[in-house]
Amino acid sequence: MHRLRQGRARSPALTARGSGIALAVAGAVVAVDQLSKAWVLRHVSPGPHHLFGPLGVEVGHNSGVAFSLIAGHSALAFCLSLVLTVAVAVCATRAVPVSPAVVFGLLLGGGVSNEVDRVARAGTGGVVDFLTLPHWPTFNVADAAITAGVLGLVVLLALRRQVFSRAGGS
Repeated sequence: MHRLRQGRARSPALTARGSGIALAVAGAVVAVDQLSKAWVLRHVSPGPHHLFGPLGVEVGHNSGVAFSLIAGHSALAFCLSLVLTVAVAVCATRAVPVSPAVVFGLLLGGGVSNEVDRVARAGTGGVVDFLTLPHWPTFNVADAAITAGVLGLVVLLALRRQVFSRAGGS
């Protein structure tokens, strides 16, 4: 019988709860990201605009992945991102504790939303980016969710927290 690190048997209800949390977080990220991109594309004029503090808005498109890596190679960016998104989705379905479920939900939602952009906006340059900070590449809500998810995963691993169930013989 598979056991959690705490010595309790893994219950299907706990795994379903973790998966549900991950999917709810992912859905919220996709919704907020896609709505914010649609709003910006419809209402923001070209050029930089100051919001508050160091945060600004300037609409741009990224045909690559993080930090515009492999820009100009949209098919490769799509495939690489799709593989990573599927891997995160598998982890999200195995999430048991709430913290990892939220982390995987952030990663999954960000990945899915950027993939939606790559498909829906393939002829316009790819993923819509619009948030600006000094000395930082332009980004979007999905990118922020991915960054928060990666940082959360690093913290969980540094604290040696269990991040997913041990189902399937792992």
